[in-house]
Amino acid sequence: MLPNIELTFCTYFKRIERFVYQQETYEDCVAFCVKQGAFSYRIGEEREDVISEGEIVICPPNQPFFRRILQPAEICMIKFKTAEPFPLAGKKIRASNLLRFHDDLCKLEGCLFCDTLCSEPIFSHYSMDILYLAMDGVGENDKLAFVKSYMEQNYDKEISISALAKQTGYSTPHLINKFKAHYGVTPKAFVSQVRIGKAKELLLATDKLSREIAYCLGFSDELYFIRFFKKYTGLTPRQFREYRL
Repeated sequence: MLPNIELTFCTYFKRIERFVYQQETYEDCVAFCVKQGAFSYRIGEEREDVISEGEIVICPPNQPFFRRILQPAEICMIKFKTAEPFPLAGKKIRASNLLRFHDDLCKLEGCLFCDTLCSEPIFSHYSMDILYLAMDGVGENDKLAFVKSYMEQNYDKEISISALAKQTGYSTPHLINKFKAHYGVTPKAFVSQVRIGKAKELLLATDKLSREIAYCLGFSDELYFIRFFKKYTGLTPRQFREYRL
């Protein structure tokens, strides 16, 4: 399964011997799909890597993308938007089915600088199929790491486990079981741990009141935050601050 995706652009390059721009930054996610040849790339400050035949790299939005042709390459570039962070952004993936990947790219050879994919059902179909193949090519640990990272970064928001399950291709019960087997806690319990850790940090490092900390953690009710904190620590936020001081 894939999150809701809006395809915004697709083009096919039959042969590239050098990129016109050695660096670009995109507003959308961009999938670079290599049919032949190879190029090196780097996203932001990450280490340099190489992508070659049968592989896909997805550059996340608003991140500098550096690239350099190593062997004359045949490349399809697909841009798309998602409402939620895309699980594969920043990753290099090998297509799970190389024959199907190659066939999809053959069908896209006639797609040249197309920014109206919504009115091009054939090109839209094969572009989406490549993204499905990319998701199928991602290992289980990478999917679970994405879920963990997403919750660490969004602990102050309402997190839908079912939406995360859909993004990673799992059913909700399957994601919960896989996450618990890998990290030792359920996703819900993990978010609680992150919130408690952040609450302790704010209580010790700042002079914020309980209601302010509750707001920082995404709680709309101070009393609920106090009960939540005491459930996990045995102390109220005030007692914890006084005890540690």
